[in-house]
Amino acid sequence: MTAWQNMPQDDELSYFGLSGIHGRPYIAWNGVEQVDGAPLTGYCTHNEVLFAIWHRPLVAVFEQVLARHVQAIAALYTGNDTVTATYRAAADTWRHPYWDWAVDKALPDEVVQPTVTVRLPPDGRIAANVTNPLYQYRFHPFPLNATIFPPDDPEDNHLATFPATLRCPDPYHNFTSNQGMASANIAAADLAAQVYNIYARVADFGQMSSTASDSTSFEQEHNEVHVAVGGIHPMGHFAHLGYSGFDPLFMMHHAAIDRHVALWQAVHFNASMFGPNDNYQTSAGQFATAPGTNITADSPLKPFYASANGTFHTGNSARNVATFGYTYPELLKAQQGAKVRGSQVRNNTSSARAVSRAVTAEINRLYAPSAISSAS
Repeated sequence: MTAWQNMPQDDELSYFGLSGIHGRPYIAWNGVEQVDGAPLTGYCTHNEVLFAIWHRPLVAVFEQVLARHVQAIAALYTGNDTVTATYRAAADTWRHPYWDWAVDKALPDEVVQPTVTVRLPPDGRIAANVTNPLYQYRFHPFPLNATIFPPDDPEDNHLATFPATLRCPDPYHNFTSNQGMASANIAAADLAAQVYNIYARVADFGQMSSTASDSTSFEQEHNEVHVAVGGIHPMGHFAHLGYSGFDPLFMMHHAAIDRHVALWQAVHFNASMFGPNDNYQTSAGQFATAPGTNITADSPLKPFYASANGTFHTGNSARNVATFGYTYPELLKAQQGAKVRGSQVRNNTSSARAVSRAVTAEINRLYAPSAISSAS
């Protein structure tokens, strides 16, 4: 992560480059330009029916690019055969973590420590205390480019004045992150009950996905976590749509949302992505989508290409995590129990039903009120 964060910010595959897809700096990524009539925002589809599914390829590409750095660092450990094998095995089994804030009701220890001890290549014998790249992201160069981070923007101009990302910034201590306040905010929210309510009572994909409907949704819980960690008075980076993508906690949070969506899909395996009679339109629009555009399960999830010939991922192409070659523990356990692969579940109703039952039991075990049966 340190190596990735230290890449030049003008590289589209740098930490800054990928993190900027979500919001600022509101510039084209991978050649996907702003369209006529579209607002000057990021690509993310907040308060839109595509919210849940748009973030899936973002989670996937983030993991994919970080995995390249994991492999490159592991290859530096060449001190002896045992060390080499140990670090390469660790790299091969590494997967991006998620933060299950509905169960772990505080910021993870790994993201609140300002420094961390690592063992250096080539043999791991020398231990070094280094700045923790999960604690914050330091913008470089700083001050920020005033063209893409305008200091006079009335909505977010104060965030452009900070050299690094902040969580619940404390105005009484030189605007440093108050990690304890962020954890207290998370602990005060009954997130387990809220997500359980979605699993148990919301059977429509669009309503589950987004605050664009009048239903409780995973986007609503997503918003609560952003505000709890970022803070409002004053606002930190994690609470602002344009800046939240730069906080190293961002993708752990969105992997958690993606996991909830994937588990919901396994439970409600018969639910269509969007009903045939549903008429969705994007109201505000995004960087590459004009306001008023009709939205279907085949709408492009810009800026994420599915192929080299210029075809974008869509809701349909991204609806299954197996498309991107990853899964989550509860899904894997359920699929192994049903003796099916993730890509086979949709084509076999009995297998899908078996997976649904097993995932339901896992959801009950993790999130259900104590009075509810673990299997019902």
